[in-house]
Amino acid sequence: MHLKSLVTRLLLGVMAFVLAVSCSTTDSTISTSTDAATEPTEGGQLRVAMVTTGAKDDGSWSQGGYEGLQLIAEEFNAEVTLAEMVGDEESEEYFRDYAAAGYDFIIAHSGGYIQSAEKVAEEFPRSKFAIVTTYPGNNKNLGAIAFRSGEVGYLSGALAAMTTETNKVAYIVGDSYPVYEEEAALFRKGALATKPDVEVATEFLKTWTDGEKGKEVVLGLAEQGFDRFAINADEAGIEALKAVTAAYDNVKIVGWTNDQYELAPDQVLTSMLQDLPRLVANSVDLLLQGKWEGKLYKFGLKEGIYSIAPFRGSLTEAQEAQFEDIKNQVMVGEIDISPN
Repeated sequence: MHLKSLVTRLLLGVMAFVLAVSCSTTDSTISTSTDAATEPTEGGQLRVAMVTTGAKDDGSWSQGGYEGLQLIAEEFNAEVTLAEMVGDEESEEYFRDYAAAGYDFIIAHSGGYIQSAEKVAEEFPRSKFAIVTTYPGNNKNLGAIAFRSGEVGYLSGALAAMTTETNKVAYIVGDSYPVYEEEAALFRKGALATKPDVEVATEFLKTWTDGEKGKEVVLGLAEQGFDRFAINADEAGIEALKAVTAAYDNVKIVGWTNDQYELAPDQVLTSMLQDLPRLVANSVDLLLQGKWEGKLYKFGLKEGIYSIAPFRGSLTEAQEAQFEDIKNQVMVGEIDISPN
């Protein structure tokens, strides 16, 4: 749902809050002041808004955020609303409208929203904002929640190198946000630590939704002999996965976010599962505990936010044991997962 100017709607006398999940909407006076309240609205109900770049049923990042919003509604009895398919440039309007409307917590579900969230957070110092990406925060009212992305970057690189038959592996991601640059660096690190002579490629698509771009890039790499891919690119990545596995029987994929086995049952080695809904809900838990301090909060394997989908026979017993050993070393800190 796209929520256009709430202030304008108020002046026109027609105001509609359409909730993205099943919970009732309460009437509330909209404040246009930059001092909008940050405590739950009268009656104690928390009001949470989320803005996403993709559709709520995209099967990947945006859907995970939407499901997190549902968790927030269920677990914290919150009134929630969602604006989906919002580009980076237009996101500022949404954040400002939600803050002016008195929402207690505004979640920017994209690393591409950093600049607009920073600007609006400064305008509304008493509103609380969260970005779902690796970002240091402003030490005031704008914080971030993120995965320890280096963990799965390293593990997917190790797995790709462990199984490649052509000695060429690649990581494909939607954009070059800092979190994904870190993930790409750790993919390379994990691959080279596992097989020092392996060739590693990284591609930043600069899109999460353009399936044609995803297909063009992955097929181009496959033509060069790359046979193992970790693909983290939402809708663009799903189209890339489908295209390359249909064209090349020898190609194997490490899926991302959700279990993508059914997209290519014989060619998906596993998927790096992210409990994105729980990660998103953790931000509100921190807020209600009074711990939302405009900082970066990271979660990963140890907290159960990351997990690995079943291999379903895609690895030999020796490979599966080797991978499990690497994963355990990552979890306890025996393997350095810093990007450098």
